[in-house]
Amino acid sequence: CNQVTQSSPEQRVASGSEVTLLCTFQTTYSDPDLYWYRKRPDGVFQFVLYRDNTRSYDADFARGRFTVLHSMSQKTFHLVISSVRPEDTATYYCALRLPR
Repeated sequence: CNQVTQSSPEQRVASGSEVTLLCTFQTTYSDPDLYWYRKRPDGVFQFVLYRDNTRSYDADFARGRFTVLHSMSQKTFHLVISSVRPEDTATYYCALRLPR
């Protein structure tokens, strides 16, 4: 079974604070592609960041303030946003992709 589970789907935080968005995953694959995306209030869907065991990519807006707590052993891929800004308001999605 391959799946992701997000908890605390809605969080309200003060500007300038830090927030952690929780994501756990289940997969039998040893090197899954893990992503965070977001959908802004204006409907725009944005890539946030990507990780696997050897590579990482971050959207320009995510560099410096967006990090992940990634553990293959604990199967976690939590998104941490520091110094939260009003423009960070969005629905955030964790995603898992397996190779074909």
